[in-house]
Amino acid sequence: MFKKIVRYFTPFEWTLWLGGMAAIAAGFIFGQERNLLSLFSSLFGVTLIIFNAKGNVWGQVFAICFSVLYGLLSYTKAYYGEMIIYFALMTPIHIASIVIWLKNLNKDAKHLEVKINTVSAREYAVAGVCTVGLTVAFYYVLKALNTDNLIISTISLVTSLAAAYLMLRRSEFFSVCFVLNDVILIIMWSLKLSTDGISVLPSVLCFSIFLIDDAYCYLSWRKLKFSQRVSTQKQEGQDGGPNVSHGGCQNEGQYDGQGGCQGEGQG
Repeated sequence: MFKKIVRYFTPFEWTLWLGGMAAIAAGFIFGQERNLLSLFSSLFGVTLIIFNAKGNVWGQVFAICFSVLYGLLSYTKAYYGEMIIYFALMTPIHIASIVIWLKNLNKDAKHLEVKINTVSAREYAVAGVCTVGLTVAFYYVLKALNTDNLIISTISLVTSLAAAYLMLRRSEFFSVCFVLNDVILIIMWSLKLSTDGISVLPSVLCFSIFLIDDAYCYLSWRKLKFSQRVSTQKQEGQDGGPNVSHGGCQNEGQYDGQGGCQGEGQG
């Protein structure tokens, strides 16, 4: 069991995961002000991305834990936009993603792995228009709540909405949106350093690590998508496509070695 867990992740993935957790823990231990919400949300965040990179549904379970803790942290820092995003948007979407991912597993995989979807250009366009419309409306909601760093919080909403939708649709581009979101959140939490001190440093470190991990997640999903496509093509060939190695015959015994198939009628 232990060996299976160790071998499930590549050495590079173990480095990303453990290295990220060690950096976050160090920021908490050596900081003068220690925020447990920031610490544990960051640890869950690093963990969920590594599992997501494998297309593993457990990443969505860890994401729910992250969303709840991060939403509470955002509330304490008056980032009401982030609080609403993670309580009202991300948590329900992670729950829905668990259901959808479990219904769309890659049956050819040795481990728990979601089947990656291809989203049409039209769907991307419609999703983009809807996201912009919701963001404009949400801007005024955040403004009414006197949200700190209003513009940055609004931009964070755009990237979060796009990432959430694409994650639900099992598109590899959800990680690209999360990369953009990470950049925004690094800036947003860095602005809090001047007022809240280094108690928010784990959050800054967290999203800096997220930036690296989400970039890797995208590359990992591209690789998974390619391997799934190759596996599907092979399966289709075995189920009903022509067998090239046997001259197109149904089985090896029918091939006569001269380009024909024994036992088949002549047209």
